Amino acid sequence: MKTIKISILVFVFILISLAVVLFYLQYKKTHITTDNAYVCGHIHWISPRIEGTVLKVLVDDNQLVKEGEVLLIIDPERYKVKLSQARASLSLAKWKLKEAKVNFQAAQANLTLAKAEFEQAKIDLNRAEALFKKAVIPKEKYDHTLTHYKVTKASLDVAKEKLSQAKVMIDIAKSQVEEKEAQVKDAMLDVKYTIIKAPVTGYITKRSVEVGHRVKPGMPLLAIVPLSNIWIEANYKETQLERIKVGQKVIIKVDAYPGKRFYGRVESIQAGSGAVFSLFPPENATGNWVKVVQRVPVKIVLEEEQDPNLSLRIGMSVITTVLARD
Repeated sequence: MKTIKISILVFVFILISLAVVLFYLQYKKTHITTDNAYVCGHIHWISPRIEGTVLKVLVDDNQLVKEGEVLLIIDPERYKVKLSQARASLSLAKWKLKEAKVNFQAAQANLTLAKAEFEQAKIDLNRAEALFKKAVIPKEKYDHTLTHYKVTKASLDVAKEKLSQAKVMIDIAKSQVEEKEAQVKDAMLDVKYTIIKAPVTGYITKRSVEVGHRVKPGMPLLAIVPLSNIWIEANYKETQLERIKVGQKVIIKVDAYPGKRFYGRVESIQAGSGAVFSLFPPENATGNWVKVVQRVPVKIVLEEEQDPNLSLRIGMSVITTVLARD
């Protein structure tokens, strides 16, 4: 009797163990988990577009700033002087253009007069030729009329050339005005760039600039991290990807908030493994090759309805579980 009870207990234990194993295998099949996952987000590095000395710094590390808020000011005096010089050069160029237009109008009037004188001289010459052939006027008067015709023709050619030159001078003056206008706009931009504003709403990080620092274009001064647009990058093994699909729900556990759960969904799967896009990708065709299971980044976006008191920070470690139920 005792042996039968023991056998029954062993049989029940085996059944329970098999049920647990089957449940665990089914769970692992539908709940694909990795702890190689981190919170990611955009980092906006703020750099100056001009060279200068920092006059004011209006933000500090970890401060929340709104889009368009002034972060720091570079001494603008040098660029204001350049703007005044550019505006003065533009005024001079506009005056020269106006002068060129006046000269062009004068050249047009002179050409009109020269044409009239030439037409009259041509008429006089034709009349003189007819009279000279009939011996009505002496040769001296005919020669005088011919000379006057040649002079008016030369004057007409000169007037045409002066009009052409005047037109060229207008074109040159216009190009100079356009060039000076561009210089004014460039100088205005430089003055505008002395005030550096936040491109997005976010938190100040990595502030390295102080009042009095000499800065140059491209120099990183600080960074802004917008926590309103963050996601999870989960690096799953390639052997786990078979059942992961876009749109599947994800349970997210954050190390910083034990016992709390966040929820999201699979948005996309990267086109290659992380190793392929590393600085020194593996060269499997050379050397002694050892097979290593690769990891492929999966982008997971959070659901909008999250606890506002449990804010996530870029770089936090998380554990993600994709619910891959059929």
